[in-house]
Amino acid sequence: MTGHRSFKRSGTLLDLRELIADLRGSIGMVMAIALVVLVVAVGAAVDIAQTFRAQEILQGSLDQATIRAAVTTGSGYADAGSAALAANLTDTGIGDEHLKSSFTRNSDGSVSGSATITVPLSFMSIIGKSDTSVTVTAKATPKTTTTTTAAAGTVCILLTSKNSQALLVNSGATVNASNCEIHVQSSASGAAIFNSGTTINSKKICIKSASIIDNGGTHPNLEKSCSPASDPYATTLPPVTVGNCTYNSRNIDTATYTFQPGVHCGGVNFNNSKTVSTFSPGLYIIKGGDWNIQGTLQGTDVTFYFADTSKFQFNSGAGTYLKAPTTGTYANILMYETTANTYVSQWPWNDSPGHALSGLIHLPSRQLTMNSGMTAALDQVTIVADSLILNQATWNLSPDKSAISNGSTTTTTTNNGVFLSH
Repeated sequence: MTGHRSFKRSGTLLDLRELIADLRGSIGMVMAIALVVLVVAVGAAVDIAQTFRAQEILQGSLDQATIRAAVTTGSGYADAGSAALAANLTDTGIGDEHLKSSFTRNSDGSVSGSATITVPLSFMSIIGKSDTSVTVTAKATPKTTTTTTAAAGTVCILLTSKNSQALLVNSGATVNASNCEIHVQSSASGAAIFNSGTTINSKKICIKSASIIDNGGTHPNLEKSCSPASDPYATTLPPVTVGNCTYNSRNIDTATYTFQPGVHCGGVNFNNSKTVSTFSPGLYIIKGGDWNIQGTLQGTDVTFYFADTSKFQFNSGAGTYLKAPTTGTYANILMYETTANTYVSQWPWNDSPGHALSGLIHLPSRQLTMNSGMTAALDQVTIVADSLILNQATWNLSPDKSAISNGSTTTTTTNNGVFLSH
């Protein structure tokens, strides 16, 4: 037939067209698979971000809850932690229906907390992962400072005798010392004797011996078989170099007299019962004779050191108003004696119309006797003596800075916050 062209369908051309068709189908399938993978990857990233956010919120909530548990005393600490955790998660977008928690008190006082929550997954459910668990931990340790200090001194009278009658309280004696303790180191039979018509109103009377003689009177807060205080001043008081005599034996006849510090030898007699004697501040060393005192003694920032068995004998009508220094070598020391005295001697305090003393009186080799009519307005003293006899004396006594500790301690614990760790 003329006027028409015809083509022969070759095998090569047909194969190319089929190949192109096959390639187009394969690319579409690859693109579809890639799109699914991309969607899953993006969804996984979103779910992972959601999981991290839930973990961050849960950690912060658990931290605060563990702190609350750590500062809660008693057995309710775990309940306090659980309640705090639930409250902290409120309005955070994290439900507590799958929340599990525990709080454990450790031996060091710290609290370990643990919390687990189930986080639902949105996109990962496409591949069968509908949720995941998030667990966090925390440890809270209370930071405390514990300070143990010796209790303030309350022992005003310490009697070091190891013999009977270390303390003898006779009829008419009254001691008002509600903040003071009287300690007797004697363990001998009849270490203390209390007679009728006496009153000792003290914070405590501590007697080492189980054996006393109690003939009546009022003495509450008495403890037998007690552990008395030791003498903290036995070896700690400042040594004194005596040197040559500055002043020798004197008789004081004038209405007023002023003493100066130094070495006072040979004793002093006060011949005028009206004499007012003033002691200038400083150290007074007494040796080689007694002072027979009448009239009134007064002085501030003074210390008296007895270099031998010399003593002050306070006679009828003597009023004594003396205060120890508050600073320096002899701070808070009013009277003390050489450690060379090895036997007991008497130290009488007779019929004083009134006195006020302040400071330590350390005379462990002396038997102090407060005799008839002695009245102390207010003594703020610590007395260490061998023994003490009270005869019709009225004595008002309170502790001073030199008071001796009764051995008890005070413990203070301060809360300084909480240390948190994960």
